Order: sequence, then structure tokens, then C-alpha cells
Amino acid sequence: MTFEPDIIVTGPEGSDIALVVEVKTHVHNLEISEHQLKRYMVGMGCPAGLLVTPERLWLYRNRYSGASEDSIERVGEFDLHNVAGLEPAATRRNEVEFEQFVQSWLEGLGTEAGLRELPAELRRAAEWYMVPAILQGTIRAGHPRSVLSA
Repeated sequence: MTFEPDIIVTGPEGSDIALVVEVKTHVHNLEISEHQLKRYMVGMGCPAGLLVTPERLWLYRNRYSGASEDSIERVGEFDLHNVAGLEPAATRRNEVEFEQFVQSWLEGLGTEAGLRELPAELRRAAEWYMVPAILQGTIRAGHPRSVLSA
């Protein structure tokens, strides 16, 4: 099965992918999920990636050191239990609703108020890896969401 990211942030020109996001209500096998995300990042030349669940967020960056998954490194892992707006009870719906919720949360990171609510370590990571892509690009679904709800 071909990997399709749940959310992508395209650059100012619209053709390059500045940030790729995989959203899961549960991660059954982190290694497989990371492999798929990393392979996509390498193939698309994407500089940053996120794997998001209601409880955790993993952040990846492309070091552009080669054409393999080894050039993608995990640069952060964050507990989301105490992040305002990302309370697990509020986000444990179905996958489509959670994807929409995460997309809305990402859009909010483009504002000072959205960043201010983050814990310091996550805020620094967001400012470095996520916010530049969000402010300069367009956030959109990576695939048709209606297909998932059928």
C-alpha cells in the first residue's frame, strides 16, 4: 500500500512540500510508521515531518545527507497531555475528525497566541521546524478525507 500523508504544508510556490504530517489515533508500530514517513520525506525532498497521536508528537528533519532514510533524524518527541487544545479526551474521535483537529491546531501555530500556549521545549521546536513552513505555505489535507469516512 502506498503511503499518503494526512496533512501537507506546501511552500510558497505550491509545488514543494515544506512539512509533512502523519496523524494517527493510535500507533501500533512506531517503527513502521516512522519508516513510511521517512521514506516519503526522502522521496519528496521534504525538510520536516511530524507523526502525531493524541498523546505524543514526534518531529523529524531531513539532513539531506543522502537518498536513504538515514538522512532523516528524529529531533524531538513531545508529550501532548498538557498541551492546551490537544487534550486526549477531546481528540479521541475517529481518524478523520482527528486529522481535521490536528490541521486546525497547526493553523493556530501561525499565531502568537497559538505558540504561547505550548510548553517551552515544544514551542522552540515549533518555531524552528513548523512555523516557517506554516507562515510561508498552505496547509491542506494530504488525501481526500471523505474516502476515510465511507
